[in-house]
Amino acid sequence: MDGLNISWRGQPHSGKRTALHAALKQLASLRGIPFTLQTKQFFTGGTGKSDANQISTTAEDDGGDDGGSEKDSFPYEFSLIHIGFDIARMSMQDKIYLKPILQRWSTGSQVLAGNQGRASRILVFYHAHLFSTESYFLLHSLLENNFGDVSIWMTSELPVAERLSDYFIEIPVATQTLTTGRPSWSMVFEKMLQTWSQKPFPHLSETTEIRNFLYELLMRNLRWTDCVHYLLDAIFHLPLESEKKKKLLSILAKQEATAAGQTIPSYRIPLLWEALFLEIREAVSQPRIDGGPSSSSQNISKRSKVITGAAAPKVATRQPKSRGATSVSNGSVS
Repeated sequence: MDGLNISWRGQPHSGKRTALHAALKQLASLRGIPFTLQTKQFFTGGTGKSDANQISTTAEDDGGDDGGSEKDSFPYEFSLIHIGFDIARMSMQDKIYLKPILQRWSTGSQVLAGNQGRASRILVFYHAHLFSTESYFLLHSLLENNFGDVSIWMTSELPVAERLSDYFIEIPVATQTLTTGRPSWSMVFEKMLQTWSQKPFPHLSETTEIRNFLYELLMRNLRWTDCVHYLLDAIFHLPLESEKKKKLLSILAKQEATAAGQTIPSYRIPLLWEALFLEIREAVSQPRIDGGPSSSSQNISKRSKVITGAAAPKVATRQPKSRGATSVSNGSVS
């Protein structure tokens, strides 16, 4: 079992991490070794001027002090058979952290095989659907060069990216009925769509309000891919008119980079978010009271009528002429 690359896929709070830990515990039992989860700090300090793109990877030993600070570190879990990292704690910098992680723990490390005789090192990644495109390149290279020596187990809310789908086995995890009353992102977007559906057609003055709402989402590290899927769930859940749902689904279908392992350049993120939510605001709102188009669309329609109603100007065409030949134009010979 430890020779397989496995992805537990399911909705949030469906028990993916619990299922993964149960599989690790079962594997430890097969090896005849104890399974105990422990936590250490992964420090990201120690960059120098000559090596700005590299980071040091030092685990905090008991009673040791490596000079790192808490703001430059995040916790990771480990046991005698695995090492686990949470991609959600990497603050959208997973491609920077993943390279030293793989360099340190993927090759040249001893694995406690126990009674099994031979075993693979298991790297665990939680919330793997948050991986960037560059991170999937690194994982692909790792699996190609160390196939059979390293196994990757992960939890994800989305299917494995196409680049790695041939390496992984997906285990679906059913979503149980949630008993918690905490607000979720789905509830936030449902409330937003419900409020917008009762408002009249938007004006230009609402742009600032929508932009402030978007930056509140970005400050809470909501990813573009998650946002699109939360909106999709909210559209299907709310009792909207079929015509509005069709417009909203058409808007979401046109969005780019909405699958796992796809990233958007940072300078384009605010532009895409604003364009998406402005389109949604117009599509879900109440129709105009006068039932007519906007002033800008009226100008465009009037201009198109003038152009189509007027006679089209004649455009003189020049015929190709061969060497030594004559051409006739408007009755004259040249």
